[in-house]
Amino acid sequence: MDTNRLLPLLSEMAIFVNVVELGSFSKTAIKLGVSPSSISRSVARLEEALEIKLLNRSTRRMKLSTDGEEVFRMCSQMLDNATKAVSAAQARTSEYSGNLKIAAPKAFSKQVLTPIILAFIKKYPKIKLQLTIAEEYIDPINEEIDIVIHITSAPVEGLVATTLGSRHNVLCASPDYIDKHGAPQSPQDIPNHNCICLSEKHFDRVWHFSNDSCSESIQVAGSFSVNHSEIRREAVLEGMGISIFPDFSVQEYIDSGDIVPILGDWRVGASKQQFVVAQYIQSKFVPKQLKVFVNFLKEQMAS
Repeated sequence: MDTNRLLPLLSEMAIFVNVVELGSFSKTAIKLGVSPSSISRSVARLEEALEIKLLNRSTRRMKLSTDGEEVFRMCSQMLDNATKAVSAAQARTSEYSGNLKIAAPKAFSKQVLTPIILAFIKKYPKIKLQLTIAEEYIDPINEEIDIVIHITSAPVEGLVATTLGSRHNVLCASPDYIDKHGAPQSPQDIPNHNCICLSEKHFDRVWHFSNDSCSESIQVAGSFSVNHSEIRREAVLEGMGISIFPDFSVQEYIDSGDIVPILGDWRVGASKQQFVVAQYIQSKFVPKQLKVFVNFLKEQMAS
């Protein structure tokens, strides 16, 4: 094929690689900001030009044909080399810039992520960050988010996952409360204490505990409930009762002695180990600002 016929196909090849990597026309369309029908036509034009069928499609699934596998491999290499060429050209004088959209949970954003983001912006002032607070997991493709940070025991499949650290829940009280009321010695003692609950849903008043030999689910009650971890923490600091927090929410108060962990030999809440994970769409074209932010996060979380 001569150069004049090849050049118009380069963009079709790039779209084809994206379709295979993302697994659907619709996801590719969202990523590239075009309609699914436009993506379908691009792949069809490439198939017509090459005179081979690249994809076997049904209403539910899409799979590379035998010829398509070989074309995909070579197109991927072509895009990889093009990316390296651009990166090499930019490396001499490039300064990190661009936009970055991040989604993360409320408490983690307030108590851990915000100081890191502010330090990052000072170091890379030409990168514009937009932080979305989201308690539920956000699909980065459908919601056009670059990085989703969430706390989970199982990262979402199909996305790049970078583990930033582990976390656990802590049951705690103030020294003043323990002096007056004592500390529970087992989960069965907890109903005898004033429990400060999250109280967003009915199951927030059932606290779960487990160790290597058994698990306990305890119905709790108390004089105060609020769906804000910092307000619950203030109530605990004032000696009002006991409550459960993410470790990052109370660690500095534990270190200072203002809050005391309780039942440290029991796992509180989730029975599986939880991790703070940053996830983003898998692609050969990961933006530089995304890469540098994830690396910055890892360094800051490790320290």
